[in-house]
Amino acid sequence: MNLLNYDFIAQENLKFLKTYKYKGTDQSLLYNYVLSPFANWCLKYVPLNVAPNTLTLLGLICIIICHILFYFVMGDNFQGTIPDWLLWTTFILHMIYMNFDNLDGKQARRTNNSSPLGMILDHNFDSMIIAIQGTNFVTCLQCGQSLLAFLLICVPTYPFYIIAHEEYYTHEMNLPIINAAAEGTVFVGSLFAINAIFGCEFWTQKIPQFYNLQFNTVAIIMFFFVVAFGLPFVFKKITKFVPLSKALKSQRYMLFIGLVLFYVILFSPSDVGSRHMRAILYIFGFTMSKAVGIVAVYHVSNQELPNYLNSIYLFCVLLFNTIYGQFFGNCLIEEGLLLQITALITVLVHIHFLYNITRQISEALKIKVFKINK
Repeated sequence: MNLLNYDFIAQENLKFLKTYKYKGTDQSLLYNYVLSPFANWCLKYVPLNVAPNTLTLLGLICIIICHILFYFVMGDNFQGTIPDWLLWTTFILHMIYMNFDNLDGKQARRTNNSSPLGMILDHNFDSMIIAIQGTNFVTCLQCGQSLLAFLLICVPTYPFYIIAHEEYYTHEMNLPIINAAAEGTVFVGSLFAINAIFGCEFWTQKIPQFYNLQFNTVAIIMFFFVVAFGLPFVFKKITKFVPLSKALKSQRYMLFIGLVLFYVILFSPSDVGSRHMRAILYIFGFTMSKAVGIVAVYHVSNQELPNYLNSIYLFCVLLFNTIYGQFFGNCLIEEGLLLQITALITVLVHIHFLYNITRQISEALKIKVFKINK
């Protein structure tokens, strides 16, 4: 087996790529009356020889720039005074990313260059951005290297993963009148601007009316309930096509991943979460991003979803190492080192996935990735 050039799509399923057509609607008022018209106006200035995937990539680059700036300015503490210029820069680049995210699909239809690869890259990059911009958001809310930082990343991650399954089972993506893709993304971007105006200190103030919890903790709890409110409606759509037991079974993989990392943070003998939270966030975010990509790939190629991905073995090692340390005082492998190695492997595995999916689909459809296909 050639591990470098690995085929995620079975040869007999490549034929489904040629007949795949994306189906979806967005009922968001913000999208239909503000974001979409603005993107249509911008589209007039996008040359016809610019590939849709190029626009998708430019959006991702905007968020990567924010992430790099946050890392070099703020370090790994995920708290502290954030310079106003950094918050405003992040806000502007975040909104530019949103516009690119709306432009790519319009450019694809305009140039007749829609493809399943474009859909996969769009979904996968969006899921990556939850992890990448999420670490900036953690700093913005002054979460520090704590369990709170991990929970903040979990809240938007799981719904994104579940919605990917909704598209897989229902064969379409219909976004409601208020949704994460429009209102949610604008809200996240706006918080960077709000912090630039009012400062970040209020996030750590305690609220007597809420059992003396900090403002950021209360905000995450409220965020959780808002997100959780919509999930039953998603599962209701899915159960029109498959039994609820099957829909829930498909969530086991990411649930296990989250529980392992939650366990490591809580029960680490050396309190590794307080020193290596960035590695934990990368591990969780990029694992989820690949999982979302797998769901999208199996959707367009009409394949049955796997019960788990091979990355699960990494998390079994993490779990065993932590439990061993609880019983014997010291872990078999130094926890920080193991997390750093796991984070690196997770990122490389994700890059390997993107490379091979791009290679296999572009070869099967005989299309160029970053050039217009006439």
